[in-house]
Amino acid sequence: EYILEHSSEAALMSSNRSKLFTILVILTMASGLTNSQMKPKDESSDILGRWENRWAINKLGWHKTDPHPFLIKYGSELVPQFSSDDETCSANELQKARIFVPLCGKTVDMAFLANHKSVAEVVGCDGIRKALVDFSEEHQDLEVKEAPGMGAFDRFQGNAITLLKGDLFDLDENSAGGKFDGILDRASIVAIHPDLREKYVDILGQLIKPGGTILSVTIDRREGSQEGMSAGPPFSVDDEEIQKLYAGRDWVESVTKLEEYDEFKDEESKSRWTMQGVDSLYELVYVIKAKASW
Repeated sequence: EYILEHSSEAALMSSNRSKLFTILVILTMASGLTNSQMKPKDESSDILGRWENRWAINKLGWHKTDPHPFLIKYGSELVPQFSSDDETCSANELQKARIFVPLCGKTVDMAFLANHKSVAEVVGCDGIRKALVDFSEEHQDLEVKEAPGMGAFDRFQGNAITLLKGDLFDLDENSAGGKFDGILDRASIVAIHPDLREKYVDILGQLIKPGGTILSVTIDRREGSQEGMSAGPPFSVDDEEIQKLYAGRDWVESVTKLEEYDEFKDEESKSRWTMQGVDSLYELVYVIKAKASW
């Protein structure tokens, strides 16, 4: 019964989202924007070029085949009724969340969330088309297909999931299809050049709902050579930087570090980072709570 009910809900939501995006496409065209303004950014641009090259040769050292351990451990911070203790809840009792994954690549975290009974929709955004095509092919159960794009974004639509191909910094509430209950920053902030971090946090602030939650995973290059400490991506984003970026925002209620994991406990990881001039590296996870109103 639950599977049938969930499938029916997903189909209705997909239909409604398609109608909404069609209306938005018409409104955008009516606004007088030129075709060049409406196209997603060229992947050979200065910002996207290095990532396009890495995807072209499948040099994806950051990609994991399993959901991130911090998502499994702290998913309840992001999604209501996340844990197995809530299995007795009926579909009608669930408070389903809408989750955004910036710079998503083809992370399996999106598939994990899209298949979760407490998630209404996952929206991922990435600048590289191959990342989203690969995800669609590797998760055929989600039935992700290309759909009409809008403005600066191409769009892929599936069961409880939408993928947007374009520049994250062009994203707004309209092109995202609305605000989000939660944002999973699964190390996207460490991929962004330090000069763009303030703008990145501005975007997240525009997309999070009042009372929403950001689960953010960063790395802290704690010790090493000057070159090893400053290199990136992934760039080092330590506790001081996270506090500076979020704590003073008018929409942020709290910033809490949940855990840090010593990457040098794993010999393979230690060897890889040591070769890059890093002598100590930690993976950090934070929960950032948005105010109920601002």
